Amino acid sequence: MKRLYLLFAILTFTSIIQSETFNCPSLDGYDIKNLTIPTYWQFDLESSICIESTESPCHFYFTFCKFLPPVVNSTCFNSSVCQYSSEASLPLEIGHYVENPFIPKETNGFYAEFKGPRISHKGKLCNVSIKMEFDCNSDQPWIPSQEPSLAPNPAEYELNSETCQYYIKFDYAGACHKIVPQTTTPFNPTPAKICKQPEGYDITPLIDPPYWTFNITDGCYVESNVTNTCKLYMAFCKPIDDLKGCSGSSVCLQYNLIPPKSVVAGGYTEDPFTSFKNGGFLAIYSHGEEIMNPYTGKLCNLEIEVKFQCDKSVDWKIPEGNEPGIAPFPSHFSPVSDKTCKLKMSVPYKGACSKKTGLSGGTVLLLILLVFVCFYLAFGFAYQIFIKNETGHNRIPHYPFWSFVFLSCLEGMMFTWKFVTCQRKKEKLLKYDSI
Repeated sequence: MKRLYLLFAILTFTSIIQSETFNCPSLDGYDIKNLTIPTYWQFDLESSICIESTESPCHFYFTFCKFLPPVVNSTCFNSSVCQYSSEASLPLEIGHYVENPFIPKETNGFYAEFKGPRISHKGKLCNVSIKMEFDCNSDQPWIPSQEPSLAPNPAEYELNSETCQYYIKFDYAGACHKIVPQTTTPFNPTPAKICKQPEGYDITPLIDPPYWTFNITDGCYVESNVTNTCKLYMAFCKPIDDLKGCSGSSVCLQYNLIPPKSVVAGGYTEDPFTSFKNGGFLAIYSHGEEIMNPYTGKLCNLEIEVKFQCDKSVDWKIPEGNEPGIAPFPSHFSPVSDKTCKLKMSVPYKGACSKKTGLSGGTVLLLILLVFVCFYLAFGFAYQIFIKNETGHNRIPHYPFWSFVFLSCLEGMMFTWKFVTCQRKKEKLLKYDSI
């Protein structure tokens, strides 16, 4: 009998920890791997949002491309989303199993939709359903943990009592930076305009990606309600289009806060580059967001000045697939102070070493001509004086030829001057006819 109980316990435990899993189809380049690894996820909502309102928060259990395991599926047969409260008698099925619940958005991000059974809610019959939106946030990777894996708190949530549809919005790193196959047009809504090259420098690697990401570990304190660390996103010769809170700008700061916060540090600038006389060049962005300076309490507009310094060992690598670039760590970053709202950053860059110091083609030709003339005159005079024993103006090499050229040019200029000033007509009028 003990063996029978032991076998039953083993079978029960096995059924609890296992769930039937199917392979999720790929999602047009997005990374959904972390979402599909755990057996199931859990998050909680306030009781007032739940279909069966209770005094306690209701728990949501959900999974992707598989059935929920029996531990939370006792009355949610063949389901992928289930709602349960400690005060409710039974779990409530919210979404049936769907082989591929994911739907890509037009911009970065995607949805997961599940439809459930017909239920009675507030005296009305309706078909319960849930729509999850996954929005780009590189700081929310959804790391699987012990079962159940706890999902991040929803950024937004709502229950439509008329249609019995839940809307839940999550932040997720895998919803960022849509990958486009090489055979299609790269996802870049705003291509880079033709930048005015800072004279003698190479900015081609800078303008290729949609934007660059800098990790700032000190100096992001631009307002009293933000932290000293942040991510700085910068686009050259085009605006940033696919980052929440940064759209239309060229430089943006993002803080890992709850909820996430973005501050525009520089408005879109088509031609930000300026050359240095002593090597290197600047990128200057103004018209940033209006902030209250935390040191003075006065309103001011952010701006940023980026200095590119020569370092032949630092090559800004252009990422594949039109992905954002990862910029090297800044060598210097100065924050907002009590004197200015201008951020200053210095970054190493191989292209800042390529200042051209050679002579242009025209200058080289002029120098060659000058050297030829000097040699011609020196050897010509020497030949006329010491070999032919010439004196006077005959010492000038090829004097008859050069005198003829000079007089012809002089005569041509006099003729042109008289023609332009109409003196030729006057001479004809004053001239008498022959008898």
